[in-house]
Amino acid sequence: MGRRSTRLKIIFFSVLLLGFIFIQYSWVKSLQKEKLDKFRSNIALSIHEATKNIPINGPLHQLTDSTINNTLRRSFASQGLGNIHFEFSIGSANNRLASHGFTQKLTHNTSNLTWYYEFLRNGEKSTSVDRWTIVIPDWEKYALKNMPWIIAASVLLTIMIMAILWGVVILSERSQQLFYDRRAKVIKYMMQQLETPLSTISVAAEALRNARVMHDSGKTKYYQQVINEENKRMNEQVEKMLRELK
Repeated sequence: MGRRSTRLKIIFFSVLLLGFIFIQYSWVKSLQKEKLDKFRSNIALSIHEATKNIPINGPLHQLTDSTINNTLRRSFASQGLGNIHFEFSIGSANNRLASHGFTQKLTHNTSNLTWYYEFLRNGEKSTSVDRWTIVIPDWEKYALKNMPWIIAASVLLTIMIMAILWGVVILSERSQQLFYDRRAKVIKYMMQQLETPLSTISVAAEALRNARVMHDSGKTKYYQQVINEENKRMNEQVEKMLRELK
């Protein structure tokens, strides 16, 4: 019974732990997706704000890459992205201003985030559509910069819960074993304590079957009294031991 109970506890706590790990994993994945979406949203807002602060209605040759870089940097900083590395280009294919590392970073690399933002630039005689192109290398590193700490905290919490659950199992098993040991000792003590009354009752009962005792009312009463006293003593011992077992 004890081993079966222990196995059931282990199975129950194992299922409980697996469920908790699954919940933790789902929460981390959901938080990761939320952070990536938030990062993309902040990038879009930053580029939109930068477009307002750069004189894009004039010729691009009047601008410098440092001017655009500083404007973008301030826009990113306003969205909490001041520490990211980025490359950019602005304009059309025939009239474009780009940062020094733009061409190198503009590759089909899954670790890079490439963002396109089209806008109208009014010239003196015509209106043309130009485009921002922003490349952010290793963008997930910035988007998920706090995730390692969150994952570490989640793992630590899981380990703590695992330790607590196994501690409960071990303590429960130890408590159960102590109970069984105590019960065995009480039963052994009970048998020792009942051995004398039972022997006395057996001798008295045997004496009552003797013909001479049966015809002697004094001896009969004596042996009956012995049986009653030993029976009373035995009942008291049993009640005492039952109280100790509780």
